[in-house]
Amino acid sequence: MATVNAEYMSQTKGPRILGVFWAFFSVMVTSYTILTTVNVLLGYGSHTSVLMERGGMDLVERILVINYADFALGIMSFTTPKLAIAALLNRIMNPSRFHRIWLWMLTASVFVASTICIVVLFTMCDPPRALWKIHLISEGATCRSTTILVGYAIFTGVLSAVVDLYLAIYPTVVLLRLQMTLKKKLALCAALGLGAVACAMAIVKCLQLPGLYDTADSTYATADLVIWTSVESNIIIIASCIPTLGPIYEMIRGKRSWSSHGRYDSGKMRTYTDGPTKKSNNTRENDDILMTTNIETTRSGSQESILNSDQLRNDAHVVGKIHRTDQVKIEYVARPQGDHEPRPSW
Repeated sequence: MATVNAEYMSQTKGPRILGVFWAFFSVMVTSYTILTTVNVLLGYGSHTSVLMERGGMDLVERILVINYADFALGIMSFTTPKLAIAALLNRIMNPSRFHRIWLWMLTASVFVASTICIVVLFTMCDPPRALWKIHLISEGATCRSTTILVGYAIFTGVLSAVVDLYLAIYPTVVLLRLQMTLKKKLALCAALGLGAVACAMAIVKCLQLPGLYDTADSTYATADLVIWTSVESNIIIIASCIPTLGPIYEMIRGKRSWSSHGRYDSGKMRTYTDGPTKKSNNTRENDDILMTTNIETTRSGSQESILNSDQLRNDAHVVGKIHRTDQVKIEYVARPQGDHEPRPSW
């Protein structure tokens, strides 16, 4: 019996939690990781009964209040990056007006549902602080059934997974129809389709939500839920950040200057010096550069725009058309009086 108790007391998921959080720290909200680290150092991830013996009710309540704050941060961490992905797709996919509105509606629905989930979480008890101050239950505080919280949390998780899957499939379908090299096509599909992995992580997270039912040992039972929430949110953040790393990739390969002045000069040089003889070489270089695709939708389908990103920004009204501008300079002098020599007229 002593051996069993010793094994039970030594059980903790704290190291596993920190391993996941700090592994993703470079792309994760700093406050979320730091707050979780503090909570694990206090004892989160261990059994509640062990924490009661170690520090009493005060320690458990301190861990619980930090944990619920973490829940709120975790929910928003996998919600807000979807808005960034919608903005990114609207920028590089150039969808129709209806599809643009549809993308914003999908991501906004997840944001609203997640916000409501946070409200439901912190209004489960009356007064709300009874959620983490366990002793208030014995003093007359009341709490609703955890079935309400778990049920709505599963709904939010499923909605998030569906939106992640859609945000991954949509750009992949569009890109597969474009005329570009297979290398660039696969790279773009892999980067923009990373949301499919986030969808799988969201499903795994939903399977961990029943851990909220175990209110007697919540410091241990909800540890896996925290881990998978972190994994899902970080994958979404990575998916939203990868396409923006294209300019850095170009700088590393020497395709773009590290200084803004150098990029401006090289851009002007390409504009005024590139000729038909360099067309094949430029096409090959552009195909090697990732995440610089501007997509134009026409009646006959989608194609990669022939205009570079600088031209698109400066001359947004000419997207899809090639304009030629000729400058004509005319010089003339006044004819002296009495000079009847015929002059050519213009």
